[in-house]
Amino acid sequence: MTRDEALSVLGLKSDASRDQIAIAYRELVQMLHPDKYGDNKRLRARAEQQMRAINEARDVLLKGTRTSRRPSSATASAASPAAIAYEATARANAAETARLSVVADARTLRERRRSMLTMAAIAAVVAFLFSRLRGGFGATIFSIGSMVAVWGVVDAALLSSQIDALQKRSRELLQARDTARKIAEEASKLG
Repeated sequence: MTRDEALSVLGLKSDASRDQIAIAYRELVQMLHPDKYGDNKRLRARAEQQMRAINEARDVLLKGTRTSRRPSSATASAASPAAIAYEATARANAAETARLSVVADARTLRERRRSMLTMAAIAAVVAFLFSRLRGGFGATIFSIGSMVAVWGVVDAALLSSQIDALQKRSRELLQARDTARKIAEEASKLG
């Protein structure tokens, strides 16, 4: 992974400081952690892939050095309006990066669902046409077509539940982003 790719994964600009990298990493881990997807094994697997990319991005950007749990600029005056605005802005940026990742996953699953439904429809038409033929060939094609049609419909239904879960997560991240932006704006006014 290159530095530019790592910055993109964490949703940062090229001039990001070590503190900004640490904050973006921490916030993304909290928002995209596989535990957020409960018992949905497919979404957990996708989240685990994202976590590997986030961890690799952090390692590339920080070159394997350890940073403190809290960035030094935030610990100096954790209650100051500037520190609150800084943290809230970082959280808003991380929420938006996480939301965009979730939206991209949902779009991919929607395309796959559309393909599965198209395949199921074509298989159903083929099964119907070959159901009229007598003999082993017609029966074989009918059986294969009907199995493919059922498989396509079942897979599309499973994809629909995953898409719904991703849409719900996207709404949660949008709300987190907006809340963090509001907090940052209010803290900036106080500072």
